[in-house]
This record gives sequence, structure tokens and C-alpha cells, in this order.
Amino acid sequence: MSHPKMTRKEVRGAIIGMTMGDGWMIQNPYRDGGYHGNYKLGISHCPAQIPYLEWKRDIVNHLFEYPIPINFKAIVSKDRQKIYPSYRFVTRVHSRISFIAKHIYVDREKRITDWVLENITNIGLAIWWMDDGCLWLDNRPDHGGGALIFSLYGFPKEDVEKFSAWLFEKYGVAFNLNFHKKSGGWVLRRGISEGWKFLEAITPYAHECMKRKFEWAPSITRKGGTYNLSNSSLAVPTTSSEAMI
Repeated sequence: MSHPKMTRKEVRGAIIGMTMGDGWMIQNPYRDGGYHGNYKLGISHCPAQIPYLEWKRDIVNHLFEYPIPINFKAIVSKDRQKIYPSYRFVTRVHSRISFIAKHIYVDREKRITDWVLENITNIGLAIWWMDDGCLWLDNRPDHGGGALIFSLYGFPKEDVEKFSAWLFEKYGVAFNLNFHKKSGGWVLRRGISEGWKFLEAITPYAHECMKRKFEWAPSITRKGGTYNLSNSSLAVPTTSSEAMI
């Protein structure tokens, strides 16, 4: 899945999404132990997601005049008992990457800043969702069809609350804020009966190997009848017989 020519705004919005998700931006280390100069961008994925990594690389390559290489990287677990294969690319330093980094990192920590929300695009949000989102499907009758779960473990509560308010204002989806005990971080969660409006906006940018995070049924069964999910609104519940017409 190659990517056509993009505008500066589109490239910036996509790179913001990459960085908020699995990507990182860092300056080069110096002998004094500090980090100085312009930033570079790095992204890593498992072998099954190499096509997705290549797609990201093709977007970032709009900034560079050389083909960014993808290399193998073995990841050692914290207990040093397991080794996980991965593939990644790391760019050279670039002033435009530095500009983005300085609006995302606060005291060397990624934050959901006002600038991020003002400049991220639908493709950037789709990338963030593909990195950190989860579509949980529940096909049992009267169980609502499932939920959207956005894992935001690395961000403080105030950032996640800000992001939730922004999603409601932009897409009309009221995500619930939940604490994830195992990770000690925060997640946003919403049922498909409302969350589909968010998915619909970003689905055009879904990568083929991540499509499982976007595949929801056009109708779901709940108590009181069947909800039909359309392009415009959530229909009033109908009886089972009406749903079959």
C-alpha cells in the first residue's frame, strides 16, 4: 500500500500520529552525556506488520531525498529471558521533525498538547488508533456489539481527559475514562453503538494489515431491538421483525 504525494500539512499530521503512537523522536547523544541538535524519528514494528511499517516509511520519506532503510532489530525482554524480532527505521535528523518534537515533548516526555490536537489530521489519528487502539467485538445477543478501547498508558490523566473532550467535540463520541490497573495508566473506552462515528471518520486511512481494528458490523443487536448504524446518525431501535425487512 504505497502513499501518493502529500501536502506539508498532511505529512505533518501523519507524523504527529506516528509519534503519539509507537514512534519516538530523539536528538543525537554527545560526549557530555546530553542530547543536542535536531531530532530524528524512529519507529519499530513486529515482522507481521512490516507492510504497515513500510507504509509509514513512505509517508516520512516525503521529507527526505534518500530512501529510508528498514533494518532488523532484536528486542530483549526486561527479564532478559526472551528475544523478540522486530523491524524498524530511524531517520536522519531533520528540522521539520525537530519542529514537531518541540511541540510534543515536555521535559523529554510525550504529551497530548494543545498543538498536537490542533495539527493532527484524520490520517494521523488513524495511525495513532492503529498503534494504540483496540476494537473489541462482542457478538453475543443483547451485549451491545463490543467496544473501542484507546490505550493511552504513557500519558498523564489530564492529557487523556483533554483528548477525550477533544474527541467529543470533533466526532461527537463521549469516550469513558478508565484506569488500567496492570499498566498503571489510562484508557478511553466507548461502545460501538456510539464509537462507530469515530471509526467511520478514520477508516479511509486504514492499512490492510491493521483492518481488524476497523471492522465493525453495520448493525448490532441490543435489548429493545436492532440498532442500524448509518452514515448520518444512529437509528432509533427497531423490533426484530422490522430489522428483517
